Amino acid sequence: MADTYRRQCVIEAPIEEVWAVVSDPETHPDWWPEVQDVRQVEDVAEGSEYTRVTRRMGFLDMVDTVWRVERLEHLKEVHFRCTLTGTFTRFAMTPAERDTFVEVEVGMEPTDTRWKVAKAVMPRRFFRNWIRDLLDALPEAVRKKAPAAR
Repeated sequence: MADTYRRQCVIEAPIEEVWAVVSDPETHPDWWPEVQDVRQVEDVAEGSEYTRVTRRMGFLDMVDTVWRVERLEHLKEVHFRCTLTGTFTRFAMTPAERDTFVEVEVGMEPTDTRWKVAKAVMPRRFFRNWIRDLLDALPEAVRKKAPAAR
C-alpha cells in the first residue's frame, strides 16, 4: 500500500460549485500546486486522459505528463492519477448544509524503478506541504468561478 496523505476542509460553497472546480482539469492551473497548464481536455469521464504541464516537485524544469481520470462519481468523488509517475490525488466531497466538506488524499504508487527512487528520496513533508497549499488555494478558486448571485 502506498503512503498517503490526507487533509480535510470545509469550503463555504454548495457542493455543485466545489465539484465544478475540482472535477474540471481546465481549472487546475488556477489552484493546483505546480500545474501551469492543462491541454487536450475533451470530455471528462472515467478513463479519460489529459496532459498537464507542471513544474515537477517544485524545482525541476517544466514537464508534460498524462493524467487519467480513474474515478468520477458526480458530486461525490474524483480520482486523478499521473500515468508517468504514479502520483495520485483523490477528492471526496460531502454536502454540509450550505457548505462542502472536502477530503483530499494524495500519494504515489511508483510506476517504475526511477519513480521508486524518487519517492524514497523525496522529503516526507513534500506531500504534506503540497496538500496544504492545494486546500489553501481551492476555496478562492471556487469563489472566483461561482455564479455572481449566490
